[in-house]
Amino acid sequence: MIDINNISQNSWANTKISILGAGKSGIAAGTLGTHIGAEIFISEGSNSPEIIEKISNFNHEVGGHSNAVLDADILIKSPGIPNDVPIIKDCESQNIPIVSEIEFASWFTSSPILALTGSNGKTTTVNLLHEMCISDGRTSLLGGNVGMPFSENVLWELTSNINNSVHVLELSSFQLEHINTFSPTIAGILNISADHLDRYADINAYATEKLKLAAQIDKSGWLVFNADDPILAESLMNTTRSVAFSLKQNEKCHFKLNATKVFSGEAGNPDILFNFEDTKLKGFHNLQNILAAATMAHSFGISRQAIHNSIINFTPIPHRLEWVGNINNVDYFNDSKATNIAAAIAAIESFDDNLILILGGKDKGSTDFNQLIPSMENRVKSIMAYGEAGIEIKNQLNEYLSVTYCEKFEDALMSANVQSKTGDTILLSPACASFDQFSNYEERGNKFVEFFTKLELAN
Repeated sequence: MIDINNISQNSWANTKISILGAGKSGIAAGTLGTHIGAEIFISEGSNSPEIIEKISNFNHEVGGHSNAVLDADILIKSPGIPNDVPIIKDCESQNIPIVSEIEFASWFTSSPILALTGSNGKTTTVNLLHEMCISDGRTSLLGGNVGMPFSENVLWELTSNINNSVHVLELSSFQLEHINTFSPTIAGILNISADHLDRYADINAYATEKLKLAAQIDKSGWLVFNADDPILAESLMNTTRSVAFSLKQNEKCHFKLNATKVFSGEAGNPDILFNFEDTKLKGFHNLQNILAAATMAHSFGISRQAIHNSIINFTPIPHRLEWVGNINNVDYFNDSKATNIAAAIAAIESFDDNLILILGGKDKGSTDFNQLIPSMENRVKSIMAYGEAGIEIKNQLNEYLSVTYCEKFEDALMSANVQSKTGDTILLSPACASFDQFSNYEERGNKFVEFFTKLELAN
């Protein structure tokens, strides 16, 4: 049996690795495992022709998980598979070590790792951090929950002649569930708000997984966290080797801000990092993302010029408060990535007034949509609610605002367009997952953009 705590002493020749799930990360882990000489077995619940073709080069099974999985020295569990499925319980009862793909890949790289988790803003922040590293001359490999699977980037590192490499990782709570020796050089935690409550018992159980990242810092690493987040402030404020960032006047933070700029040093003699007007990333939530990336980069030793240049030149990520265009003086914003309440609040509060808000999709677990009301006050004029969660949204919010229910996403878009007037903004910020009508939030966002393009051609 593999001793995870002494993994460097393990001989991988003829070591048996079972991989549960044939998604991108599972296949990448299998490819890396093959490279190091292990025997790979992939078990996948689906039996689609596409999946079968992708794993044809591995020993595998499809259509379910049999006891063949248990003939293993170690199990790598894909993040989307819940922890309560029977095969996981069987592995636990037989004391087969269970690790995430993130943990597994980390065993085979000696490059620095900059890892970020949080409920909202992760993708924008890691992409910005990635650009900062590149601007400073590093070979930055972006992966994890965005970009390439970590295992794929590690394999490329092992088989290529690259220098000065650094791994920049976005990590979900699912990917943090089975980490053990994984220890990033810089760990960042953006924020914690209720999310994935269809998988976790409550927000405390969810927060516990996020906070695992803080415990992984070794004696030479640094933890960067958001001092404005109440859960993080309470849990991490006294953590050694930590650096906070904040949107408030916090003298303990390296980067500070006033009404117009971010700077370091003393307010009377500031060393200006950037002026708010010089970045395309708008809204308080994006300012939080910038501070997180800048603080992580600074803690890692990235030059101030590289941090500055990246902030000024960064283009916002698609589906994250993305301005799609204007028709008849009505702006359209695609924030399909906002799959929970906190993300939707951040988007709503980026505008002043005259919002037509599109909410809906698949509820992640008994969501209280009334939490949106304080942010919507004097900003949102009407709501289009769609999909599986649409009727519940209408039931909860109809006493407060005019709510139109549409079963289909496209009908909600059309209703928003018909109701819009000069000076309005149509904002897709659904506060729900996309899986009732779409494969992912990108597909939902692309449908929104496609709808806008058709309207534009018709006008």
